Amino acid sequence: MARMTVPELTLIIPTYNERESVQPLLEAIDAALQGIVWEAVFVDDSRDGTDVLLAEIGLTDPRVRVLHREVNRGGLAGAVVDGLQEARGTYLCVIDADLQHPPERLPSLLAAARAESADVVVASRYIPGGSTGGLDGPLRQFYSRGLKQLSQTVFPRRLSGITDPLGGYFLLHRNVVQGVMLRPIGYKILLEILVRCSWKRSAEVPYAFQPRQHGESKADFRQGVRFLHHLARLAMDCSPAFAPLRLVGRFGVTQPVPAESRS
Repeated sequence: MARMTVPELTLIIPTYNERESVQPLLEAIDAALQGIVWEAVFVDDSRDGTDVLLAEIGLTDPRVRVLHREVNRGGLAGAVVDGLQEARGTYLCVIDADLQHPPERLPSLLAAARAESADVVVASRYIPGGSTGGLDGPLRQFYSRGLKQLSQTVFPRRLSGITDPLGGYFLLHRNVVQGVMLRPIGYKILLEILVRCSWKRSAEVPYAFQPRQHGESKADFRQGVRFLHHLARLAMDCSPAFAPLRLVGRFGVTQPVPAESRS
């Protein structure tokens, strides 16, 4: 077995019944990241043997690790949080296993972080060169854009300059999440990180959201309801508009509210 050196980049990949996607994904990652020391941490909630396949791959490729969760805590976003705790890289990148996030864009994300000293680099579907074409139909595209606009309305300053705050494909410096208690609900982990974590500089790289090649989409009405619950929690915890209520809850009385930077 080859010895694993400390990686520059950790890929955090949540999986749920993605057995057919694993090998094509790893081949695409390996081709894209030539010359870069990387590791992949799969956080797996599958029941189709995805974890068994990943464990077998890891026996011969020490870059591949799998954390199989018997209990699905917090859905996809919870899986990412668990993966962040296992990551060893300087930069951490969240990418889906279903190939809708093209691994070919990984070098561009890393290059943007290096060149612009960016704390967060978002792969965006909404800037020139990007596309939402892989979303399943006009209704899902409508919901995606509507929820994005709602989030930007609740946190106009915090999300200023971020065109795709609900995307699942992004890279960040490990310092951004160190020591932060993340409390996501559902699957929009990027929004949780952008709102709760301290970061100064962001960058965006365009990408075309690809059609799913294997399996079925996990997005459904219940996920939409969870997102609204998540957004409401973030607003109560972090939005200046709810600062008086937070003071009432903490002290039982209202007091003058200092200006907050996270809006």
